[in-house]
Amino acid sequence: MTEVPEKKAERFEQMTREHPDIHDIHNAVLREQFSPREGAERVPVLLFIGILAIVMWGGYYLSEYDASFQARAYDGPAAFAPSAAAPSVDEEPVQADPMKVGKRVYARCISCHQQDGKGLGSQYPPLAGSTWVTGDERVLARILVGGLNGPIEVSGRSYNGAMPAWRQLSDVEIASVLTYIRGSFGNQALPVAPEVVAEARADQNKGPWTARELQELGSATEPEAVQ
Repeated sequence: MTEVPEKKAERFEQMTREHPDIHDIHNAVLREQFSPREGAERVPVLLFIGILAIVMWGGYYLSEYDASFQARAYDGPAAFAPSAAAPSVDEEPVQADPMKVGKRVYARCISCHQQDGKGLGSQYPPLAGSTWVTGDERVLARILVGGLNGPIEVSGRSYNGAMPAWRQLSDVEIASVLTYIRGSFGNQALPVAPEVVAEARADQNKGPWTARELQELGSATEPEAVQ
């Protein structure tokens, strides 16, 4: 009888397992290093510490210099310059130019009274040449602090609208913008002191003023009668 095929296969496998090159091949495979996959690397410890330090410093800086997030608390980089330091006892503080401050505040009024102070048609009265502007400063201060409502005549023309109060501005800001409009657009009137605005603010215990109330308050501001 011929030899069974299974025995031949078994003898072949036994010879293969005993081949001297098999161990060398497996050792070479075991020495191979696996290629790293993208995203599987560990974050360097120093990088993590650096990021944590930056976050902590940012939190400290924000809490130290946020000024309670008040809009008028930050005066720009110039505030930290040596010249912006607090004056000494013997040094007089530098006063801001009210015309420059007033021009900046007047930017809020341009949409109604226009850049040239001539107003807008029959909706918003002019500031140029108006004796409401160049007249009694106490009346003008009360208009800005308390607002104005109802009919009014300005330079011979009737208007019937409403002007909002600007009491959220400081006394210096209101005095500066009043000084600006009294000295601009061809107007030539004396400047307004912050004390006048403070007096108007203390007297403001009602809603918007009417033209008649303002005329009764002080000297007549317009020669025309209020309707």
